[in-house]
Amino acid sequence: MGDDEAHEQIKGLSTLEKMAIGNAVDQLRRDENIVPVDGGKMSIYEQPKSSYSNDEEVANALAERNRLLREAEERREQIRQEHLEKEIKARVERARAGLAMNDRR
Repeated sequence: MGDDEAHEQIKGLSTLEKMAIGNAVDQLRRDENIVPVDGGKMSIYEQPKSSYSNDEEVANALAERNRLLREAEERREQIRQEHLEKEIKARVERARAGLAMNDRR
């Protein structure tokens, strides 16, 4: 499957032997996570390349994500605090007016 030397060596083998070798190659690919990547040519010798090219870029992206998450949490907390303050203020005004807590006229 793309290796000319290997192809020459198996030319004289029977169909059954070729199928057995093909199955063994497929099993090796599965076991070793070998992925053919040579422009359509298949070879058991090629390994997939890592998608991470720069650890510093990954670290910077994670730091930015953490910063954004922290800011979002701070905004949620601020909104929650403002809501509680409004609720408490409304309850205090109702209590001063002598209204029941559940009476919303």
